[in-house]
Amino acid sequence: MAEHPIMVVSLTVPPEKVSEFDAFYQHRFLPAILRESPEVKAIRRYEEAAVSGTLRWYNKQFLTIYELESEEALEKVDDIFTRPALVDLIREFQQWKNNHLRNFSRISYLNSWTHERSPLDGAFGSRPIFIWAHEMKSELDESFQDWYENDYLPLQVADIPGWSACRRYKSVKRDSLRRLSIFEAADDEMLNRCLEDLRSDHRARENYEWQRRVEQAVTWQDAASFRITYRRPG
Repeated sequence: MAEHPIMVVSLTVPPEKVSEFDAFYQHRFLPAILRESPEVKAIRRYEEAAVSGTLRWYNKQFLTIYELESEEALEKVDDIFTRPALVDLIREFQQWKNNHLRNFSRISYLNSWTHERSPLDGAFGSRPIFIWAHEMKSELDESFQDWYENDYLPLQVADIPGWSACRRYKSVKRDSLRRLSIFEAADDEMLNRCLEDLRSDHRARENYEWQRRVEQAVTWQDAASFRITYRRPG
């Protein structure tokens, strides 16, 4: 993903349809999108992790993150799904969407903050990730983001050396501004370790302050871990 704009598609699939949908989506649909869309630099797909044995397994979230070539590509994201060569695949996807897919959303984002720590190998987003998504009271957004990016996040990443990278994004062309904080770890084991470290005793004061500010300013939020299931190219 680096610092390019991204487009995030989120959806859920009934468990009994996951295998069939994945075969269509990952083996036919996504390769065709990448082949026919010069605006798209790379595609990565993720499934929500750590939900086995819970009711959320029946509503597991799947993400597809399209890395776009440039900010100019944000103006053309709708065109990606209208290319003549993709008509049949788009029609088939629409049938899936109407009949089986739920909780569908497609949101474009600009990179707004990047921590200096970066993966030792490969592109950002190629390993397990943890995402915190949130929307704010508009009058408190600026002050919260200033504290979060300049005070809280640098200390959190320093306290948790297992995070290999961290990026932030803000939505574009959306009535309610949504922000994403994406943390990456080397593997599933390290991701779990990072989440444990996040709740460690020595971070109690910082986490209390985070909770206090979130309760005051955040109107909607969601947080989840994801494992990568598809990436192209490389």
